Amino acid sequence: MTLKRWEPAATVNAPHAQIEYVVRGVDHRRDSVDVVDVPFETVDKVRTPKSWKHKKNYTGQYWAATTGGHVWFESLYERVALMQMDRDPAVAAISSQPMWIDWAGTPRRHAPDFFVRFCNGSAAVIDVKPLLRIKPDDVEAFDWTSALCGELGWDYFVVHDISESEGRNLRFLSGYRYDRWRDSASVDVMRAHSGESARLSEWASLLEGVSAQPLGAVYSALWWRDLIFDSSRRLSLTTVAKAA
Repeated sequence: MTLKRWEPAATVNAPHAQIEYVVRGVDHRRDSVDVVDVPFETVDKVRTPKSWKHKKNYTGQYWAATTGGHVWFESLYERVALMQMDRDPAVAAISSQPMWIDWAGTPRRHAPDFFVRFCNGSAAVIDVKPLLRIKPDDVEAFDWTSALCGELGWDYFVVHDISESEGRNLRFLSGYRYDRWRDSASVDVMRAHSGESARLSEWASLLEGVSAQPLGAVYSALWWRDLIFDSSRRLSLTTVAKAA
């Protein structure tokens, strides 16, 4: 998965927009020019889709190690995107379904999937949708959202390239995102080998006597990007990873 800015195919003349959001259960509605200082990473979600029998999408709550709290997701595809955001050291906070965007004079409204605040203070709005499911209506909504974010000084990304292998790898590694798997001694050892590459089994051997759970410490390092690997390929003990 890569965070790529959504680039409209042509110049976008989006209508004026108003933003709806919820803070501690209280609804707010403002012109878009007046929301730039709203901490959307802390707002409540504005919508929760209904559930019904035989519904294809699986919704739920994901515990984000970045924030120490739960973040809602609308599909398993979104959950994988959320996992990638959670393990990104540049990310400080994440909220889901943070706002409704209403464009004046049109029936169109859009609730982006996520709002991310980065450690440097910058922000991004993120939508998640598989490429093959992006329809013309989605393209227009994404184009207009991109234009709005540009006006507000936010980045806008559409995640659409999550591979099956990446999803499988991150679901496995997410079990090692908890503090109990990450110890400073193991991290120090890997940092001492910065720039070096080895198989996961070799990294685990290096941590024998350093960590009570050497392989668990390696998987934690993969999650937290202390070790860098190709997440698009199937993970195994022969996977080669490079110390950051």
